[in-house]
Amino acid sequence: MPGLEAVFDRACVAVDVVAACKRDAITALVDLLASAGKAPDRDALIRAVMEREALAPTGLGDDCAIPHAQDDSAPETAVAAIRLAEPMDFGAPDGTPARLVFLIVGPKDSAAAHLRLLSRLARVLCDDDFRSSALAAPDAGSFALAILRTDNPPATCA
Repeated sequence: MPGLEAVFDRACVAVDVVAACKRDAITALVDLLASAGKAPDRDALIRAVMEREALAPTGLGDDCAIPHAQDDSAPETAVAAIRLAEPMDFGAPDGTPARLVFLIVGPKDSAAAHLRLLSRLARVLCDDDFRSSALAAPDAGSFALAILRTDNPPATCA
């Protein structure tokens, strides 16, 4: 599977996002995609993500959530990420709220790619070092770089 770099645009990231509710957080994520030309029907995509979120919560625990949807209002698979200013409940099994929220969207016929990407992001978000870097990133550029580094981790000396 291609790395995150293939579906993640550095412009689709923001830090210290203020959101009063889950819908606000999802709207912020979709707006990032819309600004990058990846969500031509913003309102339909927000609806699709909220409908999917109503089926089952997308909180993973450990400060992370991955809301996602497959809908033809997303012409291609894309990822956006935000770091919330204040943690928010995304229904994680361990009851912990999320600060790192990644949105995955793609057209209805992208089930296999969607699941592989969801699995890849879930593994990345389980990495303590990545979460620490993402939570400490001073700005959106640093947060985006931390995400992209998960595709090509720095080499370590033996």
